[in-house]
Order: sequence, then C-alpha cells, then structure tokens
Amino acid sequence: MFARLAAVAVVALAAGCSYNPGTFPWVLPPGPIQQTHAKPRFGYFKNFDPRAAKIEVTPSGQANAPLNSQIVLVASVLDKDGTPRRSRRVEWTLEGPGQIVEVDESGVYAGRGYKLDSKTAVSYTVYTPKTITRGNDDPKDDVTVEAGQTFLVVSSAVPGETVVTAYAPEVFNWENNRVVTRVLWGDSRFSFPAPAVVRVGTETRLATGIDTSAESGSNFRVRYRVIDGPTATLVSGGGAVSLSGSGGREAEVTADTGEAAIRLVQSDPKPGKTRVAVEVVKLPENGVGPGTVVGKRETTVEWAAPSIKLNVTAPPAAGTNGTFPVAIALDNVAGVDSKDARVRVTLSDGATLAKSDPPPTRVDDRGALIFDLPPVSGKGKQAVTMDVRPARVGNVTVTADAVTGDGLQANTSASTKIENGKLQLLLEAPQAVLANERIPVRVAVTNAGAAPAENVTVWARFDDALTSATGRSPVELSAGTVAPGQTKTLDLPLSATRTGRFGVRAAATGDGNLSASAEAVYLDVRRAELAVSATGPKIAYIGQSVEFALKVTNRGDTEMKNVSLRAAVPAELKVTAADGGTVGPGSVEWKLSSLRPGESKAFKLNADALKLAGSAGMQVVALGDPEPLGAPVEGRADAALAIIGTPALALEVATPSGTLEVGKRASYQIRVRNAGTVSARNVQVTALAPPEFKVVRATGGATEARTDANGRVSFPAVEEVAPGQTLTFTVEVDAAQAGDARFKAEVTATHLKNPLREEQSARVTGR
Repeated sequence: MFARLAAVAVVALAAGCSYNPGTFPWVLPPGPIQQTHAKPRFGYFKNFDPRAAKIEVTPSGQANAPLNSQIVLVASVLDKDGTPRRSRRVEWTLEGPGQIVEVDESGVYAGRGYKLDSKTAVSYTVYTPKTITRGNDDPKDDVTVEAGQTFLVVSSAVPGETVVTAYAPEVFNWENNRVVTRVLWGDSRFSFPAPAVVRVGTETRLATGIDTSAESGSNFRVRYRVIDGPTATLVSGGGAVSLSGSGGREAEVTADTGEAAIRLVQSDPKPGKTRVAVEVVKLPENGVGPGTVVGKRETTVEWAAPSIKLNVTAPPAAGTNGTFPVAIALDNVAGVDSKDARVRVTLSDGATLAKSDPPPTRVDDRGALIFDLPPVSGKGKQAVTMDVRPARVGNVTVTADAVTGDGLQANTSASTKIENGKLQLLLEAPQAVLANERIPVRVAVTNAGAAPAENVTVWARFDDALTSATGRSPVELSAGTVAPGQTKTLDLPLSATRTGRFGVRAAATGDGNLSASAEAVYLDVRRAELAVSATGPKIAYIGQSVEFALKVTNRGDTEMKNVSLRAAVPAELKVTAADGGTVGPGSVEWKLSSLRPGESKAFKLNADALKLAGSAGMQVVALGDPEPLGAPVEGRADAALAIIGTPALALEVATPSGTLEVGKRASYQIRVRNAGTVSARNVQVTALAPPEFKVVRATGGATEARTDANGRVSFPAVEEVAPGQTLTFTVEVDAAQAGDARFKAEVTATHLKNPLREEQSARVTGR
C-alpha cells in the first residue's frame, strides 16, 4: 500500500512539472512495456483530455516514395491554441502494402509505445525533443521530433498505395481525432485524370500518365470504371479493351507510351456528375496473372449545359449635364463555354451613346446598338461599359437583349432618373472671436437632389477687416462633384485685423445653372490683452527690506479666465511677505478665476536683500485664457534692482578733560567716520548742549550750524560720505552754571533705520 501511494506521488510530481500535465486517472508504473487501454477506466466515452483538440500528421495528404525507402511520419496532438500536448496516445494502423518498421517507444512507463504487429502500433507524444537520424553523415535527412510529438516509420518493398491512419483517442471530437496519409510506393510516378466540366451530350478524354523511366511501360495497365452518375460510356481507343459484360462502364488500357487514355462519351444528354474510378495495375514480369494494383484514384466528370445571365447596372439618378455610366455584364453561370454572343442595347427618351468599351459593331435600322462578343467561357463573363448622355429631364431606360450561337437568350433593363441637382449652403462660424487669431469658418455644401452636382464651386466674401490666407475676397473653394444626399465641408480660415462686428457671406454654383446662397454670419471680433506693471526701488542695501508693487490689468474687451500672475524672484532676494500668493522655489504666483475687461488686481511683494548684485531684477508674467476661448494671452513686466553694500558710520565725541569752572570755555569735537564699503548719503549731525552749557559757536560742514534756544545744534546735512571719509564738527560752549552736564550728539543717514547717538558727561563747578 505504501509503495502504491509513493508511486502516485511520483507520477503526480512528474505531471506537475510539465507545462501541460497529464490527466491520467491511474498510475502507470515503470518497467517492461505493457499493452494499455486507449481510454481511462470509468470514462470510455468521456473526453479523455479536455485540452486535446486535434491531431496533425506530417507529411499529410499524399506522399510518394521509392520502393524499400523508409518514411517517417510525425504526429502532433494539439490544444485549441496549437500548443502540443505531451504524453498523449496515438494509435497507428496501416492498410495496403508496406509495414511498420519502427514506432516511438520513448519513456520509462510500462504503458509507453509498442508495436502490435506489422500493421498496428501505439505511441505517446514525448516530453523532450529528440532527433531521428538514418545512420549516415547527412544531416539533411534527419527528422526532429519536438515535445508533444511522436513518430512512426513505414516502408514497402511492393509497389502500391499504403493508407496510414493516425488516431488520437484523447481528442473527443470525432472530426478532429484522426488523420489519413497515403503513401504511394514505386519507382514509377502516376498522374491521374483531373476533375473536368464537359458540355452535356459530348465526350471527354481521360488520360493517366506513367513515368516509365525506371520500369517498362508494358508492365502497366490502367483500369477505368464508371461508378455512378449520369449515363456515360467508356469508348475503347487504340490499345483499349472493354471488359466484357460491363456495358461500356469498365475498360482497361495498356500504357505502352507512358499514357493510358480512354474516351468517356455521354449519348443521353443529362446534367450531373459521373464518378470514375482509376486503378493502375502492374503486371507480372512473365505477363501471367491479374497483376497488382499499385495506384488508384477517383475523378469526376461534370456534365453541364451553358447558361447565360444578363445584367444591366445604371445609377438610380443622373444630371442633365454630362454623362452617366452603364455596365452590361453577360455571365456564363455554368462551367462550360458558350458560343459567340450578340447583345442588342436600346436607349429611351432620346439618350445617346457618348462612348463604349468595346465600341458597338453597328447600329441597326431602329437605332439599337449591336455588340458582337466572343464566346463566354465557363464561369466567365463578357462586359460592355457605356457612357450615356441624356437629352432632357425624365427617365432613361437601358434595355439589353443577348443571344448566343447555341441558342441561349437573356434580356434585362435598368432605368435612370434624369433631373437637375439641388444645392444647399450653410455657413458656420463662432459668434465671438479674437483679433489676430485664426477664425475657423466652415462652408457646408449639400446636394439635396437625386442627381450628382458637377463642378460645384463656393465663393466666400467677407468684410474688409477680415483677411484670408490668399489675401483676397472673394475666396474660391472647389467642392467638385457632390453626390446626391452628400454634404461636403470646406474650411475657410480667416483672421481679423481689428475689433468690431464683421460679416461673412457665401454662394455656390454648379453645372446646369445650379446655385445656392448661405445666410450671412457675423463675427464679434474682440481684443484680448493683459498688461502687467512692477515697481520697486532701483537700489537696495544688503540686509535692507524692499517692497514691490505688482499689478495685472485686463486692457481688452473680453473677459480673461484662469489668470495667473507669476513673479520670478532672484536668488539675491528672500521673500518675506507675498500678499496671498503661493511662494515656491524662486517664484511667487497669484491665481485669479477671472478678470473682467478694464479690471485690475494689485499685489505687494516684500523681500530682504541678501547678496550683492548689480542686477537682481524681477520678471513678472501674467497668463490668461480669453473668452471666447483662444490662444492664451500673456503680459510681461520687469522691475530692475541693484543690491549694493551697506555704509558703516561711526560716531565719536571728544570732550574737554577735567572739570570746568563756571565762566570757562570748552570745546566738544564730533567726528563721524564711514567705515563701510559704499557711501553714506544724507548724513545729518545734531548736538544737544545741557543747561549747564551755553553754545558759543558751532563749526563744520559747508554752512553755519543752526542753534535754537534749547541748546540744539543742527549741522547742515552732508549729501555723501565716501568710504573711509571722516567728518569733523566742533561745538564751543561756556560753562554757565554748576552741575553735572551731559553733552549729546546724534547722526542720521538714509541707510540707518535708527540714529547713532553718543553722550559725554562733564562736571561744572562754581568759582
């Protein structure tokens, strides 16, 4: 029991490793070959392999082979997608001469391939590819057997035909589970009569060719036998012998010249198919005995009478101008040739022939066109093409009669309604457009009549403010031929040079005095423009805060949608406030859903100057979609900015030494030095003397200092203090009263946010 379970596990594992695992419901143990059942237990009439769909064999159909040669037949069991199935059973059977030489016995299971006898064998499609060699050094005659295929080797020392049937029992569909291959053995080659179609009541020649290059032709005879079908007689010719008692339904012919021919005659004309069996018989070398059938086929002779069919094709409607085509076809619906044909064509309502191919043979006394045509071959056709010119509005009927030399007749007719076409015209354009943009104007011309409209031309005119690609007005647009019910759309791209309301008009003409006009359309041409302004300081010091004022304005007369204002901020600036904008790397963006004509939106942008830069300007771009939709509109502005270094002012106050007595005079010196890298501008120095002092004089600067009653001394402002420059100011005071005096000095400048201050104290004593 344990061994059986182990064997099941091994088989299941092996099946699981395959891309198409086996579906056997039983275990096949290894060991000596054993004959096995074709289908599984408990399921003889069930689909053995649900994936197996068909079997194919190579070579297929028929193969010719020399005597004593070996033919390798390769079978493939395939699924519905054509993928080979592995380990699928194939049963081989032979009929006729020959025997099985070898069968595929690949594998280790006891149920692998085996030969029952010389006519029957079983094999299984292999898991891995292999190559069959013939024991020589020539690789050209090797046969490769791929995974999912199996093989059989057959041979014959006797001439004749071997029928090999390959049967795949695991394919449930009976129409796809077997393939038949015929192998014709012998050094001679036979060519059998091909199926033929012959006129009833006549005769045909049946000939079988024999290649006698290897064997004597006198050793072969060909036997013909009428199987069934309409009555026909085999008529003996030279070397032919009608078999007694057959009533002309069986005969033999000697193949002395490499061909054995006989006549098949139908004396009672009847349509139908006569089946004839053909057998090639090789006679014994001594000429004694019935011989051996080495080849056989079946051919058919179809007795048929010619039958003609006439067809006239013409358009249902045509115009009064020009011509319309007519095609006359004489078909032989049978498989045998007819005799010469004559076709007679008449045209009604005054219509005339413009041209035809072939041209008519003549015109009879009634004005009919006569066409003499050659015989119409079996299943063939003769045709006449015509161009007919109508005379007036109405109906033209084309009538054709055909008669063949063997008495066959046919007639038919076709009518064409002749009328003028009817044109309709429609202009399509958007109501509101933008100046200087492409305006998509289209003209639709329709033929509402039943006849084609020829040479249709559309003329488009438009006001002066509108221009076309040609620069001219009107513009000519060709529509050519417009079939009945057809609409052709023509593009008329325009553009407007200015704003306002302008019209477009169109008219169409065609052959036969056809005309139409379209209702004018008017375009409301608008202007789309975005204006951007950006203002801010031209110069900033490092560390200084700067402010820019940005504004976007809709200067056009159409609303702008999805407006965005984007400021590109240079790396030398750091944004500190964006007034509702979105700050990104190196940019700030504001979005507006719409901006009405004349409307403006302003924003402020604050930043700190971080680095020196000769040019740290800001580029501002506005984008918006105009209504009606057109190309996006853009506006630009720049704000120039230079970031320079910072002045560094130092304030120093020199005081008198010691104490001061009342009534004594002292001098205070104020020194202001620029220790920075750039000039300080608008430098203003002031001093404040305490009540203990009385200002006597103040010097320094270009003009005299001003002193008020409170002791404040204001020196004139210095416009520029260059780097390294020192300004000196002197204030002379008299000690007026005793006390602790505090002298103060202060400096302001453009770059200073807060003034510089210095204070010095002095002791004033009494006398």
